[in-house]
Amino acid sequence: MLGQLFIFVFLISPSLSCSLSDLQGIPDDENPEVAYIPDGEPFFVRCPHEPPESKKSYNITWFKNGSHTEISTDIQSRIHQDRNYLIFFPGRLEDSGFYVCFYRDAEKCWKQLLKVDVFQNDNDLCYKKEALYKYDPIFDGSLTIECPFVPDLVNSGTAQFFWFKECMPLDLTTDTTKYFISNHKLNIDNVTPQDSGYYKCVTSLTHNETKYNISRSINYTIHAMPLVIKPIISYPTGNFIEVELGAPFTVTCAALYSEHGTLYWTFNESYINDFFQDGRVTEGQTYDSVNEHGDKMICQNLTFSSIKEEDYGIVVYCNVRSFPEYTRAYFILKQPGHNWQGFLIAFFVTAAFCTVTTIIIIKVFKVDIVLWYRSSRFSHPHQNDGKIYDAYIMYPRNAIGNSAYDMDLFVLKLLPEVLETKCAYRLFIIGRDDLPGQAMADLVDKAISQSRRLIIVLGQVSNQTNFGEDFEQKIAMYDALIRNKTKVILIEMEKITDYTFVPESIKYIRQKQGVVRWKDTFTEASLSRNTRFWKNIRYRMPPVPCHSDEDFDFIPAERV
Repeated sequence: MLGQLFIFVFLISPSLSCSLSDLQGIPDDENPEVAYIPDGEPFFVRCPHEPPESKKSYNITWFKNGSHTEISTDIQSRIHQDRNYLIFFPGRLEDSGFYVCFYRDAEKCWKQLLKVDVFQNDNDLCYKKEALYKYDPIFDGSLTIECPFVPDLVNSGTAQFFWFKECMPLDLTTDTTKYFISNHKLNIDNVTPQDSGYYKCVTSLTHNETKYNISRSINYTIHAMPLVIKPIISYPTGNFIEVELGAPFTVTCAALYSEHGTLYWTFNESYINDFFQDGRVTEGQTYDSVNEHGDKMICQNLTFSSIKEEDYGIVVYCNVRSFPEYTRAYFILKQPGHNWQGFLIAFFVTAAFCTVTTIIIIKVFKVDIVLWYRSSRFSHPHQNDGKIYDAYIMYPRNAIGNSAYDMDLFVLKLLPEVLETKCAYRLFIIGRDDLPGQAMADLVDKAISQSRRLIIVLGQVSNQTNFGEDFEQKIAMYDALIRNKTKVILIEMEKITDYTFVPESIKYIRQKQGVVRWKDTFTEASLSRNTRFWKNIRYRMPPVPCHSDEDFDFIPAERV
């Protein structure tokens, strides 16, 4: 190759009758390759025929073409031979020409022609283009350039080397992160294609008290590392495929297109055709295709002429190799199972319907369900909380006219009639259950603290004084909201449209839990505990044993 240390053309004669006369008459049209020697520099060339290591006895002789005088073996001669080496100390322009290496042993003999060209550099350059050592490496981040064949002449560990690029010296003192020298090698980090170019290395050698320069010129054309993308298989994807026993079956392996990609099928680390030797399973030809996204694919089919029992459960691989990357994917055949899809759909639809229906029923009939449960044998309504009353009744006692009459009728007759007489609740009502001369504030505080619920009955309010005694209200709200956190039941005798004069504490309770509105008339039918109004009150009251209406027809209201 052009630019190597020495380049030869062989003229081999297997005849054992070769002689010195054979050195004459070398044809000019042989056009031998050339060994280039820089003018004024030491150099050596090697006889291309290397004697076998087993050969102990052989003879190599060098001649300049046209001369029958062998080249001297005296190491003090400027041009001398050392067995299979021809050494120039140094080479000069007049040394250019043809040289012959004549090899002979007990069995064979050869003669081989070498052209030596002692050159000077091109004008305004530090090299000759024809004599460059040429390299085309692919870089992967770093690069090492060797000074070619110099270690054969000097000790690279002790010699000093100088490097040039484009005939300009490399500054190795400041740019230490880019270049550094190790023996006869130039190391380059962070290599890019811009590092391509002409490099030259120079060192020195002293021979017979004469100092010689030794140089090598190198042409480096650096190529970027080609982008290698690992093949991507879109199908199969490591999945089970259901196939009926005895049915024919074809599966396609598809991978994103790679120009140098190779696709093939394997099973048990063997090629598929080697494993299924009966011809029942065959690979198709590789072909190109395009997927739904417009990507070019490389594909290959695998065909089973009929599925046998032993085909189920085996792992078949599709392999794609795009040097140096490799990937594979598999599929497994299995027998079709029962189709549970219809059953599962029906099951989940039914379950969803039942769930929604149950939620609606519970929402609509929540009160009735809770009351039914309390009256069943599964309920345990007896409480050991130390309280005496089930509810404390608070209502405005300053109302006038019809509102006052209706309020008294509701509080003093209807509430006791239904809750006490028919549902066995114990109520505390101011004006009915207090005794003359009792301290009212202490009585209210004690009664509320001994009650499980606080029932507040509201009517139309035109001013704040219409709602109960101020101290009763404060004690009740304090106990309900802060101290004992007694649960409150709000009852509206009629729809209240203006809550301006209603205390903020009652507004807060109404916003959090709502109210129960009295919509009935004061008739015999309104005394039934099974009306919607009384069910809502009973739902909010604590659970107690409850009996039918007939059981309470003759039970008098309990008094404290």
